[in-house]
Amino acid sequence: MSDRPTHPESHGLLPISRLMPPRRPVLVATDVDGTLTRAGKLDPAALAAIVRLVGAGVAVVPVSGRPAGEVAGLCRYLPGVARGLAENGLLEVIPDRAPRWLRTPTDKARLRRVGERLDAEHAAGLRLTGDDFCRLGDIAYEREGRDEAELVRLRGLAEAMGVHLVWSNVHVHLAEAVPDKGVAVLQLAEEIGVDPRAIVTIGDAPNDAGLFVSGRFGATVGTADIAAQLAFVPEPPQYVTRSREGAGFVEMAEAILQML
Repeated sequence: MSDRPTHPESHGLLPISRLMPPRRPVLVATDVDGTLTRAGKLDPAALAAIVRLVGAGVAVVPVSGRPAGEVAGLCRYLPGVARGLAENGLLEVIPDRAPRWLRTPTDKARLRRVGERLDAEHAAGLRLTGDDFCRLGDIAYEREGRDEAELVRLRGLAEAMGVHLVWSNVHVHLAEAVPDKGVAVLQLAEEIGVDPRAIVTIGDAPNDAGLFVSGRFGATVGTADIAAQLAFVPEPPQYVTRSREGAGFVEMAEAILQML
């Protein structure tokens, strides 16, 4: 697939070249898979962009659906990154500290039973992610090419069982509360004294919907991949990059750096 879909701004989103947040950006809250990656691996160009942002005084906080254990590794080794938010905003992770719950601790056994019912009663064919052993709050399954129609079907079935299902480009998540990365970013911003209007968020998939809610942040950005997911997020981001995946993150970083 090309890094450059045709004119994603035709969906009514503003091109990233017109990025104009109300405050000088001091923090970027970014999804990881599909936003800092290229073909499933961290994109070296995106890592270089993080270095440039941090060097210019803009903190970068990864906000991932990945488990606390993996996000701890990201925060340790991503250049200039001091903390992250894991499991779609359930936990704050800072290297060499115990993960901190930002929302009510969840009953993983209950979530696992719902997944088992989806398999047994509705032929869901769900396969736990290999990183489940370091996942504290939610249950995640490999997406394995499931299309949106199937994911919407499973979401309805899960909701009938009293839990919430959301997906990224790599995983399908079950959670007790509606996953909301944006709420976690807002809590972090309040604690560290950052004006939300000085935060730029970026993501690519429905599990990033909380990062796109209007009025929460100074600017909300989707990579070009979000154009195909707009039907599955309550609100679209304000801006969109022309490029997919990590190349889209680089476009956003360049737009920020140009205004500093």
